[in-house]
Amino acid sequence: MRVVAWNLAHQIRQRPIPSDVPALLESMGADVVLLNEFVDGPTREAFRDAMRERGFEWQAVSPTPAVHNQVFAAARLPFVVGDLKPPTLGDRMDGSAIAGFLHIRFEDGDIEIVGFRAPAYKKAADVRAYWAEFTTIMAGAADRPILFAGDANQNPFERAGTPWAPSISLAACPAYTVPNPAGEWSFRDPGGRWVPTRIDHVLHTSALAVNDVRYVAEHGGRALAGLKTEHPISDHAALTFRAEV
Repeated sequence: MRVVAWNLAHQIRQRPIPSDVPALLESMGADVVLLNEFVDGPTREAFRDAMRERGFEWQAVSPTPAVHNQVFAAARLPFVVGDLKPPTLGDRMDGSAIAGFLHIRFEDGDIEIVGFRAPAYKKAADVRAYWAEFTTIMAGAADRPILFAGDANQNPFERAGTPWAPSISLAACPAYTVPNPAGEWSFRDPGGRWVPTRIDHVLHTSALAVNDVRYVAEHGGRALAGLKTEHPISDHAALTFRAEV
């Protein structure tokens, strides 16, 4: 299956989703779509209907205890919401960590997918606590054909000191492989204030083959991400890849 994981840059607001997004996702060949920084609400019904018209009949959105960035999943194949629970950061019960996590399991196959967005914490202690819990969740599913895809808010290749390695094992959970996407960047500030970064990734167990991993910043003449002069939809490129058992 081809998966498109994309941060929509809604930043806790029900920002309008351009009407051409469902057609763009269809023309990218997506079987599964994971949209993070998605904020659900009444204004999304037209978008959901348009996705169904394009063949993405099965849909789910992560629950949220308040207004937070969520994860929306849509697919051409039947799926159910899975059993993996999101990080909570213990007693802090961080709503952004909860809302930025959605586990789905396909009914007609063995593949499981978690769409996620790691919150952009400002305190290093919060970042460490989040990833400690997140990788514990990953480790508990390491014997399953599962992948985690989305906005990691960090580049594991830079942290490993091997920025252009074809792939690495995730240091905190070595049972998972992280392929290095083709493309220069996944996040770019439309105002050009910061150096573009590579923070969107897919992490998978050895039970899955994941290939053709790339960042797509433009498709069909439409800027998915880029500078303001390009009128981009988001500040993130789409992360696309193929996954199979």
